[in-house]
Amino acid sequence: MSDFGAVAAPTRSAKEQFDKQAAHYNAQWNTWSEETLSWILAHSGYQPTDKVLDIATGTGFTALAFAPHVAEVIGSDVSTGMLDQARKQAEEREITNATFTEAPAEALPFLDATFDIVTSRIAPHHFLDIQKFAAETARVLKPGGRLVLVDTSVPDGDIEAADWQNAVEVLRDPSHVRNYTPSEWRAIWEDAGLTVETIGDTGGGITIPLSDWIFKAGCTPEQAQQVRDQFANAPANVKAIYQIVEQANGETVFTWRRVAVRAVKP
Repeated sequence: MSDFGAVAAPTRSAKEQFDKQAAHYNAQWNTWSEETLSWILAHSGYQPTDKVLDIATGTGFTALAFAPHVAEVIGSDVSTGMLDQARKQAEEREITNATFTEAPAEALPFLDATFDIVTSRIAPHHFLDIQKFAAETARVLKPGGRLVLVDTSVPDGDIEAADWQNAVEVLRDPSHVRNYTPSEWRAIWEDAGLTVETIGDTGGGITIPLSDWIFKAGCTPEQAQQVRDQFANAPANVKAIYQIVEQANGETVFTWRRVAVRAVKP
C-alpha cells in the first residue's frame, strides 16, 4: 500500500477550526467553489432511489444540493458548529430528507454497503488519515456505488510548489493536513479497492482574493501577516503555477488547483 502518512499533525483540530469558522461561512464561500458542486452532481449518476453520504459536509451545501434528486442524504462532519448551520439551512428550505451527524471521516458510524453515492467537496485536505478515509468510503459504499470528490490539489512533478502551498495553508489554517497530487489521489482510491473512472481538473481552479481567504479562516493579525509575506515572497515558479497577482487596488488574488475524482466500487 502507498504511504501518504508522512505529514505533521495539525496544531488545531478540524473540529476546533471549523467550529470557529462556522459563522464566517456564507454564500461567498460557495461561489468560490460552485463549479465543483456542479461537477459532483453531474458525475454522480444520481437516481431517485439513491442514498447519499456527504463526508465533511460543513454547512451542508453539497448534501442539500443532492436532496431534491435522491431518496435520502446524510451529511457528516466533526464540527458541531457547521452541523448546526446545515440543520438550520435544511429547516429554512423545508428539506426533510437530509439529516446531519457528527462523525470523523476516518470512522464512519454506518454499516457496510449502506450508500449508493459518497461525496466530499473541498475537505479531504483536513483529514488526519487519508487512507482510513478512503477505506471507510469503500466500506460504506454498495457494490456499484460511486465516489465523487473534489478537493484542492497540488501539481504532479513540482515538489517546491507543492511544499509551498501546503506550508502556506498551514499558516493560514492550522487544521490543514495536506493537499495531494492527482497521481497520489489515484493511488489512494486504487489502494482502497475502488476503480478510478475519472480524475482531472473541474476547470481553471478556484480564484480567491487573499484578504477574503484570510478572513474566512479567522486568522490572527500575526497569522495574516505571515501569510501575506509568503505570497509576496513566493518563488517565481510558485507565482506562475498558482497565478498569484497583485492587483492595482493592492489586493492579491491567487488560484488554487483542484482535483476531481469519480471512482466506483466493483
